[in-house]
Amino acid sequence: MGVFEANAAELERLHDEAKHAYLLRSQSAAHMLAWEKACRAFHTSYDALAFPGGLAREFSLLAAGDETAIEMAVRFLEANPRYFRSGYHKEDILRLLRKAPLTDGQLSRLRELVLERVRGRPVREVRAFCRLAPKIANKEFAEELVQIASTGNRVAVRQAQWAIQCIKSSQHG
Repeated sequence: MGVFEANAAELERLHDEAKHAYLLRSQSAAHMLAWEKACRAFHTSYDALAFPGGLAREFSLLAAGDETAIEMAVRFLEANPRYFRSGYHKEDILRLLRKAPLTDGQLSRLRELVLERVRGRPVREVRAFCRLAPKIANKEFAEELVQIASTGNRVAVRQAQWAIQCIKSSQHG
């Protein structure tokens, strides 16, 4: 288990503790204090656990085009950690990556990620992956999206069509 996954598991544990304490908070003053303590533990740990080095710091560095932050963002997306609000963070990272200078290796890895997400289950951030498609597209990638759109399951077809539409819109824009 990598750092992203371990941190996500810890965040989920802290979030579950806060939810459980919430259900018991009205039983006594001690339960109310336990709930407050669980909430404080979750909230004070969130930034550092959501992203190594801090989520706010990552967003700031990523917006500035920092090479290390860009690479960490791609690794984060590859790890695909799931925790409270992670889909929103992935959307923000993808939005920032659309403006970031990417290496050929990162472009290739992101193409694979987009294809994987398009083929996968519908999740909050899938449209953000599709909006990244114009930046990373090459001929083979576009052809693979067309193939998915014509032969995939209902969800994959719809998601591939979103990515194709994003590419077409960027070409006409």
